[in-house]
Parts: sequence; structure tokens; C-alpha cells
Amino acid sequence: MGLKQDLIEIVGPEYVSDDPEALERYSKDHSFVQPRRPSCVAYPASAEEVQRIVKYANQRLIPVTPRSSTVGFYGAGIPGEGGIIVDLTRMNRILEIDARNKRVKVEPGVTWTQVQAELQKQGLMVCNPLLPHPSKSVLTSALEREPILICKTEYSDTLLTSEVVLPNGEMFWTGAAAGKGMKGKLAPDALIPGARLWQGAQGTLGILTWANIKVEYLPAMDKVFFVEFDKVEDIAEPVYQIQRRMVGNECLILNDFNLAAILAKDWPGEFETLRESLPPLTLILCLSGLHRLPAEKIAYEEEALMEVASELRFKVSRTVAGIPGLAGTVLKMLRKPWPNDDYWKFRYKGSCHDIFFHTTLDRVSDFTVAMDEVASEYGYPTRDIGIYLQPLERGRACFCQFGFHSDPTNTSEVNLVSSLFLAASEMAISMGGFFTTPYGPWADMVYSRAASYTRALKVIKNAYDPNNILNPGKLCL
Repeated sequence: MGLKQDLIEIVGPEYVSDDPEALERYSKDHSFVQPRRPSCVAYPASAEEVQRIVKYANQRLIPVTPRSSTVGFYGAGIPGEGGIIVDLTRMNRILEIDARNKRVKVEPGVTWTQVQAELQKQGLMVCNPLLPHPSKSVLTSALEREPILICKTEYSDTLLTSEVVLPNGEMFWTGAAAGKGMKGKLAPDALIPGARLWQGAQGTLGILTWANIKVEYLPAMDKVFFVEFDKVEDIAEPVYQIQRRMVGNECLILNDFNLAAILAKDWPGEFETLRESLPPLTLILCLSGLHRLPAEKIAYEEEALMEVASELRFKVSRTVAGIPGLAGTVLKMLRKPWPNDDYWKFRYKGSCHDIFFHTTLDRVSDFTVAMDEVASEYGYPTRDIGIYLQPLERGRACFCQFGFHSDPTNTSEVNLVSSLFLAASEMAISMGGFFTTPYGPWADMVYSRAASYTRALKVIKNAYDPNNILNPGKLCL
């Protein structure tokens, strides 16, 4: 039998496709990574079906690339050597909500829209990244190490235990779930392998079929504040001082471009008006209290915030640009995914290409100046760069993201932004930006600078996947 018929024997005739239009969709995403068509797409409905597909592919040395989201941004799910796409979107059940231990057990196809709506009914939420795409998988976000908006150290890693189909088709459980009688339980690493090994691995070491994700109770009370900044170099010390006093939950910085793209209701008119009236940079800080003395908690955090503002001479307000009701609007948005397919990053020209890395807040201004210089060299308007800064672990580090926009139907514009993207990425790495997920063209830039690390990764990849069938052409972690 041929490949298609063999897969039909595993998942059924309705859940295998080699239709040219379908294969074309899976050959690319929103990145600049070179498209490559798979031979076939399979849609398993269970861990057992995933296991059978992987065992079959391993025996016949057929490449397998897993996908759990219908949207991709970085090229991680593009099948570099063809073969089988394992689309996990049918595996979209929320298996368990454990409010007492603050976790939710989800299959890989569960989206942000799905999980937040279900958890809200029980007064819970997954601490999410900035306005994730509504079709994006919660598990994909965790595996890609997307930073969450609450920069408390205890939320720096939301992925707990998980079930994994290894490249040979065998099952494996991470953390305490590996112990007899502990499958599906909460405790993560202890002295046994944790899920961290599979984070950032682009599906090269195994396919997760369920995972426990941290959840938090929805606050009983919130109060949102805004701080305006004219220059990036003025941000670091206020954020350092605020975070050292452990003030607030959600804490992030957006420039006028990104904040306008998020807030605009009528497009493009309101977007242009907003970005002209908004401050160059805005710090958004949410003070929150749970069900035990929430008002008192917010009161002492607000007092601490005002003390920092007085010492450093910055102004704290309840809105920016005189926008009425902004605090309530922003709060509702930050705890949910983007509400529709008109994704905020694509609203300006149709596509956005982000360069993101970790640095420290006191170095962000250096990177901003350098990004502006590279953009100017390529003739890209610096005012059209979206900036998002996310303090991590109470300000210990900072996730720094620069967005460059282009019209995907304009070839010359796409080529310009593609060249700019490569040059700016190379510059950021050379300046010491830490790329924790070296996707696409970043892989060569990062690994060529770390020979011993690269050798170690190849050893790990070969140990788990000696036949090199899982997402071949990419290097794990």
C-alpha cells in the first residue's frame, strides 16, 4: 500500500489528505522560512493514533512534522524534508480542570479561545501571553516559551507534566507523571526528566499528546494604571523599582504603534488618529487582589507605586491620551486571546515579522537605537516598528520584541522586509540578544556562534531520534 492508504488504516479515510490545496497550506506560515510541501496530512484523534503514525514513519524512515495550531509565525511547523504533517487540532479536549491544585489538563489542539472561555466559568484563567491568536494552541504557546504578562517568578514556566510520543513511537511521561500511579498528576520535575526538554524543540524530540498547564484564580478586584514615557532609556529604573517592591500582576510596555493597533476599532482611520495622540511608550500595570482582602492588597500596592513615582518623578494615571474607560478596556483584553481573525499584528499591512529575544531592561535602549539604524538603512519607516517589552521574573530580564510589517501581495516590499529582518536579527545576536527559540534563519546565526552547544544538541537529537524522522532539518532546543 502507499503512504496515504497506510495512514487511512490508522486514522480513517476522512482524516488523511493529499489534496494539493491542503498541502500548499501546510507548506508555509507567516514567516520567511522557505515553503516545502508535505506528502500527506494526517489528523489523529488520540495519543494511540499519534503513536501508530510515529511508529509507522520510524520504521519506514518517513519525516514527520507535528502541528497543533492552525496558525504559525516562525516556520517551526514547515516540513523541511516533506513527509507527513501530523495535525493535532482534532485532539482538542480539555481533559480536566483542577482548581484546587491550579492546573488544567489539555490536549494539543485546545486553543486559547477554548481554554479561557471554559476556565472563566470556574473563576480561573491561564496566564496568557500578549493577545495570542484565537486559533493558537495553548500547548504550542507553552512549548514556544511565549512570555506571559504577569512577570512573577512563579509564573515564568506554565508547563507542568505531560505525555509524550517519542520518535520511536513509545510513550513517555514527564515529571512526577512518569511514576507508577502518578500519570496526570501535578508535581513537575523532582529527580526525573521534566517537560523543559521538549520546550523550544520544534517537535524534534517528541509529540506531546496532553499537558498540565498552570492556572490562576481570576482576581476579585483590579486597578489598572498607565505611565507615559518619551524615551526608552527612561523605562528601566521605574520598572526595576516597581518590580523590586513586588507591585502588580500584568506589567508590560507598548509603543504607540502597537498600542494603537490593539485599541483601534475603526481601521485604518482610528489607528492613525490614535498613534498620533498616544505617548511614544506606555507602561501598563495592573494591580490585582484575589478573594482575600483584595481592596487592602490593591491599596498597599498603590501606595508603594506612588512612592516609586514620587522618588523617580514620573506620573501615574488611569488613562493615556484622554481615552475614556481605557483601564477597563485594556484589562478585558489582556486576559483573553484576540477576539477574531482580524489579528492585531496583521491589521496594518497584512503580515508582521517579529524579532524577539531576551536582554535586560537597561540595555533595551541600545537595541532600539540599533533597530532604528538598520531600518533606516533599508528605507523602512522607524515609526512603523512595533515595540513590545515584557519584564520577566520581577524585572530580572526582559523579553524584547520588534515588529516589522509588509504587504504580502507586494513582492518588493516583502523582499525589503525580509532583508531587513535578516540584517536586524544578525545585529541583535551580535549585540548579545539571547534568542531562546532560534527558529528559521536564526538557527544558523545562533548555532554558528556556539559550537560546543550545537554538538551537545546533536547528541541529544540523535539519542532520542536516531533515525532523524521528527521534524528533520531542524535542531532541537
